[in-house]
Amino acid sequence: MSKMKGDTMATLGTSASSGLTLEEEECLKERKWWCFLLSSIFTFLMGIFSVLLVRAFASLCCRKVGAAVNEYTQAELKRQQEEAKKLRLQGQNPDGAPDGDFMSEAKDWAGELISGQTGTGRILVCLVFILSISSLVIYFIDASSDGVETCIPWAKNTTQQIDLAFNIFFMVYFFIRFIAASDKFWFMLELYSFVDYFTIPPSFVSIYLDRTWIGLRFLRALRLMTVPDILQYLNILKTSTSIRLAQLISIFISVWLTAAGIIHLLENSGDPPYFLNSQSLSYWNCVYFLMVTMSTVGYGDIACVTALGRG
Repeated sequence: MSKMKGDTMATLGTSASSGLTLEEEECLKERKWWCFLLSSIFTFLMGIFSVLLVRAFASLCCRKVGAAVNEYTQAELKRQQEEAKKLRLQGQNPDGAPDGDFMSEAKDWAGELISGQTGTGRILVCLVFILSISSLVIYFIDASSDGVETCIPWAKNTTQQIDLAFNIFFMVYFFIRFIAASDKFWFMLELYSFVDYFTIPPSFVSIYLDRTWIGLRFLRALRLMTVPDILQYLNILKTSTSIRLAQLISIFISVWLTAAGIIHLLENSGDPPYFLNSQSLSYWNCVYFLMVTMSTVGYGDIACVTALGRG
């Protein structure tokens, strides 16, 4: 009896020392990081496929319309144009067609909204930046704890609930940018589009799996490169020299924080396929490690142990 009690206490002691309950340890025996990553890849591929499909369909329809137009003679087309012109001069709409194309109006509206040239557009751009920073702070909080994958249910994970609310806003903003894009295909390949691919879908997957993966949320740091644009909207930066200096600083900081996120993910995960050689590094230790490495000081108190991290 005493032996069984001792074994039980030893097991509980091991769980307590690792900071995980027995249920969480049992849950983490089967990693599900690939589900989160696959959701992002699937979203990207489906978006590319949808754009190409719509483009092929539009091209086919244009060919049919072009073939039908060629059946008319030039004289008939000229007569119809003159009649339509007379109707417009009389204040009538020929053929009962709407005054403007819905998609064109939506594209113009979305373009004005994200350009920051109007008051509403500036508010939206500033709001996107503020929420991006807030989402990055949520990532900092999650990355400060041990482990990159946790089995905490979504209903009990406050930071994930807040992050989901942010990502719903980012998803709406993504569709606004998509509508405003002149070339949908190249829009899908933009840097900030990839940031959305790898940060938004995993938030919804975490609800279904009742677990979280810190994943590639550090990519939100790339939004810091928009700081000079925000400062120009607020009339803080006015000279070309200050704008270029702000761009240089924002690029350096965003790349620094993003690289720290990569090191944090690789070192806390370990090398595939077995992920056995991981080490526990907080995000801020990774930031410090990169600072020491980039300054060529190299104290050696923190070092990468994974092959991917050293690579």
